[in-house]
Amino acid sequence: MSGTNAGGPVSVDVDIEDGRTTIEVTGQRRVATVVRSASGERIYLPPERTDEEEEATPYRPAGGDSPYEGIADDSPYGSSRRAPATLGRSRTANGFRIVHPEPVTDVRLLR
Repeated sequence: MSGTNAGGPVSVDVDIEDGRTTIEVTGQRRVATVVRSASGERIYLPPERTDEEEEATPYRPAGGDSPYEGIADDSPYGSSRRAPATLGRSRTANGFRIVHPEPVTDVRLLR
């Protein structure tokens, strides 16, 4: 599933495996995500904006990307030290990831 916004394209990838769902959103971080599954509806909210995010400097790049966060590695040959995805919402290099504890039947992004 993909769409566009004023800032560029947005894509959503949903993967259901081993009884849980992973939702990867790229191109957008500031959206709420509504997920419906057998146990009901759950809303994952974006983190609150901080003053640090407002101001971009050469020492603090816009978007909050840090050179100390490491490089995203989706390769099957990635580091064995990589921890398994934890439940909930987490930031990625150009969006966010949600790991929901059960298979979902509906996913909605709200701006």
